[in-house]
Amino acid sequence: MRLIFWQGIPSLVKPLGILCSLLLLAQSVELAAQPQHTSALADQFKTLNKASTWTLASQTPLAFDTFHPQGMVKVGAHFFLSSVETIEAPVSITDSTTAFDRTAGIGVGHLFKFTAAGALVAHVTLGERAIYHPGGIDFDGESLWVSVAEYRPNSHSIVYKVDPETLASSEVLRFDDHLGAIVRDNELDTLHAVSWGSRRIYSWQGSNGKYSAASPTLSLNPSHYIDYQDCQYLTGRNMLCGGLSSYRDDSGSAFKLGGIDLIDLGSMQPEFQLPIIQTTASGALLTQNPFYAEVNGAGDLMFYFVPEDDQSSLYVYRVK
Repeated sequence: MRLIFWQGIPSLVKPLGILCSLLLLAQSVELAAQPQHTSALADQFKTLNKASTWTLASQTPLAFDTFHPQGMVKVGAHFFLSSVETIEAPVSITDSTTAFDRTAGIGVGHLFKFTAAGALVAHVTLGERAIYHPGGIDFDGESLWVSVAEYRPNSHSIVYKVDPETLASSEVLRFDDHLGAIVRDNELDTLHAVSWGSRRIYSWQGSNGKYSAASPTLSLNPSHYIDYQDCQYLTGRNMLCGGLSSYRDDSGSAFKLGGIDLIDLGSMQPEFQLPIIQTTASGALLTQNPFYAEVNGAGDLMFYFVPEDDQSSLYVYRVK
């Protein structure tokens, strides 16, 4: 605290000066409490509604086996896609002596780099032993962030930082839960990750980009209509998360509902929610797997999706 000594000033001026200082202090506190300006992407996203027009701008087949895509980001002219290849699927178990509801299975975690034309540029595998299931990924302007977990809830994860040029990876932390998607807030040097089904949101405060697995902040997800599959950080301390959930109506018929949520990372509350019912010609819901959003050079709000497994296409939509 700065101490100001008043000497040789008429007594009438002293209280006026103190009052002005208090008013300026109060104004500073009020301004600090105001939310930061959101990005153009967040601003445009909040103008959408159920009647918004989704125009398919392009559909590009990817010239490689994508397996089961999980997360995607666009960095310059290239895309990065995380995916899980299942060699032996987990099976349900009822053994009361274990904390798991299924076996670990066997698989491989992939990270692909490809062009807008669908050509594979580079590829790397991530994970170890039972930890082979990558989740949603993020890009902080310098590095890719990828969480890789066991293919079962309440398990274990490794968080990696990946160089987008070389795809060289370095381990950041290990954590005793399934982390299904991750974003990095480089404004406050924090990591945020969602659990299996996105019922829990974990937050780690960093120190110069380094994070400890110990004692993250835990927030319970107040939104229940979808499970988040992929998330991306937005300037202004927000994250955009997409996903879906399966439902049955009274007749027993099954249907899927998708959605994209804008989440305030300060409160961990959804600031805006948009249901998604659009599907591909094959019937896959757009938010079945990963997504990415941006405002392009023309000021248009663009969404990118890879909703289908194995032989996938990149779907690009202009939304108004």
